[in-house]
Amino acid sequence: MIGALIRSVCVAFMLSPAAKADCPPDGHNHAAFYDDDAVFTSAIANAPGGWDVRPTGITVPHHLLAPDLIADGIGRAKGYAYDRIVLLFPDHFRVLDTPFGTIRAGFDTILGPVLSDQSVAAFAGDPDVSDTCALADDHGLRALLPFVADALPDVPVLPVAISIRTGQTDWEALAKNLAPLISDRTLVLQSTDFSHYLPHHEARLRDQETLNVLAAGDLNALASLRQPDHIDSTGAMYVQMVLQDKVFGAAPVILANRNSQSYSVEPVAETTSYVVAAFTSASGPVPGPLRAERLIIGGDTFFGRAIAKELPDDLARARLTKSVREATKGLPLVLNLEGVLLPDVPDTLPHLTLGMPAELATDMLAEFGTMTVSLANNHSEDLGLSGLRETQDTLNRAGITSLRSGDRFLRPGLALTAFSDFQEGAAAALDDDDLDAVLISDPTRASVAFLHWGREFKTQPGPREQQLVTKLQERGASVVIGAHPHQASTGLELRGGGETLVLYSLGNFFFDQPAPIASGALAELSVFPQGTVFVRQHAVANLFDVVRGVE
Repeated sequence: MIGALIRSVCVAFMLSPAAKADCPPDGHNHAAFYDDDAVFTSAIANAPGGWDVRPTGITVPHHLLAPDLIADGIGRAKGYAYDRIVLLFPDHFRVLDTPFGTIRAGFDTILGPVLSDQSVAAFAGDPDVSDTCALADDHGLRALLPFVADALPDVPVLPVAISIRTGQTDWEALAKNLAPLISDRTLVLQSTDFSHYLPHHEARLRDQETLNVLAAGDLNALASLRQPDHIDSTGAMYVQMVLQDKVFGAAPVILANRNSQSYSVEPVAETTSYVVAAFTSASGPVPGPLRAERLIIGGDTFFGRAIAKELPDDLARARLTKSVREATKGLPLVLNLEGVLLPDVPDTLPHLTLGMPAELATDMLAEFGTMTVSLANNHSEDLGLSGLRETQDTLNRAGITSLRSGDRFLRPGLALTAFSDFQEGAAAALDDDDLDAVLISDPTRASVAFLHWGREFKTQPGPREQQLVTKLQERGASVVIGAHPHQASTGLELRGGGETLVLYSLGNFFFDQPAPIASGALAELSVFPQGTVFVRQHAVANLFDVVRGVE
């Protein structure tokens, strides 16, 4: 019964002509739009609720086919104090003859009233803003208001409608005009659905491109997304991203990415995609429930030489474990393990032949929460194939899987393929046949490449790395992540307008190289059941300095 009601409401919203809402008498609210609270109360009751950080912005769908996602997103703000909500939504029925619009009166909803913010009058005075009640029945606004009334009662709302005919210059102007109205007690609530009218296999590809653009924070690429192939209000997403960056220094955490196909057992020719995002300036992985599987990828890792002399100290080991757990928030790890695991490491090993005490290394990997390690690097065969086999056997006994170049690590929604572009010290080892290992036939998995490549202490890709990215992009890799340079690169690069996201170098995770010689970063992957992935980059302390107690 609930499912049928949701579908009927959703279809009615998608097919009905624009409603010409009358303005209420002065001092009165617009009447409630819905007369049955079942869709809303059920979704609210089943939402995970709460978040460990206070969101400054939230992005949710407005199709009531997905009320659980709306409740989840808006529910993340529940319990936090706000003075104002700026609600960005698309002008679905094209009632505006100006770039933007607003509504002066408040709203009654099936779950309580939503107040009008006092700033509406000043905002409506802008010549680019229409003050019109014709927007009052737009589902981009109305579908969210009952959830707002429940989660944030008594917080006034400034509705901001964005015309589909606007462009990047208009969005920049709107963000500039809204910025003075936004304080640290303002929530920017964005009502946006994503890919429209495509079969799921195509919508999934558009979703991945959009997620990559959001991860990179590239506003020009965002402005170039196709409407509605990627998103139904590029303007709302653009203004949200600008305000979050300029006012709060915040970036998105993607909580969910789903397609309307998941609500039907029958194939759907024209689907709609949904994204739930919460914005925060908090660094590192954010604790709390996400509708995704999460993992962390770290860079070059080594437990020998000077490290092996430091870690028997209990205090040093405790400092290391505490720092790692704070950086990863306990999420499972994938690391690039450099060197050979040995029962006893000879003192006579040459400096660049990397040997590690097997027991120490496996104990620490387990303490870190390591799921798998890549041995696709230029040190895994430092003691030949027999040393490599000894390393693999030791890891297997410890319950840690290992990957050689071309091997694939599978998780729900994810296929991660390891590669090394080195062979016996020589660069450019990978050929086209090798790179074909990144190809996947399972549309429910995102393809991620984890490469050992590049030049030591160089944080920018050279021609060889650029060539490899192009070849991996051609083979459908959604994300390319690199290691080896011992220095972390900053920022995420887009290729193909969002087809592929590149994090050139993670630098070191744990290596016997102090700062500032070496640095490190983590890649947090949120993997969604439909086979899309969102990447956040986090800095990590120099863990060698942490072990030695160096501030």
